[in-house]
Amino acid sequence: MEKLRDPWLVAAWPGMGFVGHLAAAYLARSLSAEVTGEVPPREHFDLAKVDVKNGIVVPRQPPRTLLSTWRGGDHPHDLLILQSERQPETGSRRFCDEVIAMAKEQGVVRTFTFAAMGMPTSPDAPSRVFAAATDVALASELRALGVEFLADGEIGGMNGLLLASAAERGLSGACLLGEFPFFASAVPNPKAAASILRVFSRISGVPIDVTELDHQAAEVQKQLMALVKQLEEVARAQSASQGRSGRKEAEEEREKEGAEDWPAPANDGDLAPEDQQRIEGLFVAAAHDRSKAIQLKTELDRLDVFKRYENRFLDLFKRAE
Repeated sequence: MEKLRDPWLVAAWPGMGFVGHLAAAYLARSLSAEVTGEVPPREHFDLAKVDVKNGIVVPRQPPRTLLSTWRGGDHPHDLLILQSERQPETGSRRFCDEVIAMAKEQGVVRTFTFAAMGMPTSPDAPSRVFAAATDVALASELRALGVEFLADGEIGGMNGLLLASAAERGLSGACLLGEFPFFASAVPNPKAAASILRVFSRISGVPIDVTELDHQAAEVQKQLMALVKQLEEVARAQSASQGRSGRKEAEEEREKEGAEDWPAPANDGDLAPEDQQRIEGLFVAAAHDRSKAIQLKTELDRLDVFKRYENRFLDLFKRAE
């Protein structure tokens, strides 16, 4: 087989919003990349179930990790595109080392992973692309394209581990993270995938037509905006109900204890105890279920205290995957 020309490796695994996986799959399909290899699953996947069909036990096949090749012709770099059906359950770092070893055998000179960045953003907002690079030179190239960088934090799963393995073996690399609404982590997000591919096209010079993704993104956005409206209506109704309940309890308590013992109305931006307790409960709920954050945001806005809690609210979503 003809040697690849200074190839770049692009890798993605299923994750939040299916952003990275969707971007890599679209890249391979739009370039008509040819499947040329597979990373052996070995001990990296622990299959705890079997299938039964018509009463017969059928062993499950482990998830596949395929390598596709695109030869760029006059383009200075060919591409190797890794698409995996699932992240390894055991030996993740060894898996990355195996992938990078295979990549180096193919002459790979740069590695990119595609991933997602859940943020408290609206579905109709532009999808920004964030990045983290293994070296200053590549970081400078990406900054020149207007890409925002992760100042601090972490990248979960294989998207970060692969870059760590690459850096240890002298390969330059970066993770491109497409921004999407955190509450929609279970919904494939073609807008974020398209944003990643636009940045990758500019950094690599590979022409990528994302028109199809843009059409898909418009439809998903329409559905998500309808969901947001519905959730906001539910949150407002719950907030109003809680407010009425809180006022009733307060009035009953005041009648019981006497007006002279009741604290003066909250002023100076201070919260009433029942409001404070409700906010703390919503923060706890949102930390375990990010869909609850819409209700939390609505309550903070109703009480006109969002600015006071803004940093704490945003900390709920400072996570990349």
